Amino acid sequence: MTTVEILQVIREPLWLIQCETPVPAGTPSLADGSPISKIDLNNLLVPHPDSTYLARVQGTSMDGAPSHIATGALMAVDCSLTPESGDIVVAAVDGEFTVKRLVKRTDGYWLIPDNPNHSPTDTSLLGDRFQVWGVVTYVINKMQRGRHR
Repeated sequence: MTTVEILQVIREPLWLIQCETPVPAGTPSLADGSPISKIDLNNLLVPHPDSTYLARVQGTSMDGAPSHIATGALMAVDCSLTPESGDIVVAAVDGEFTVKRLVKRTDGYWLIPDNPNHSPTDTSLLGDRFQVWGVVTYVINKMQRGRHR
């Protein structure tokens, strides 16, 4: 099972330079004279400070397609959002945090891993041992030499 470690958020602005020109994933082009602005990562990642937390992933159940959330990834989790089918959520199952995709099927809600080597969980069998804590809104994966680290 993939577990989640809850982290403390420092609520001071963190300003970074943002290039306003989109970076194409196709053929590169020169970006001479591109406008530059600043972006506050706290404002972007934590729009609801009283109901958003950061969490670090430990495990491999979400490292498959389409999310590719690798172990060590940092997630922004918003508790003010109502989870919908297809959302990636942080849930408490039997008192432990986990991250999975919440999917509505004809027989109820399931927690589905993106890695096919892990098994889905039928939440209707868990009763009050299951609770969604929040919706994952951003994921930060460390990349080095083209690979998740």
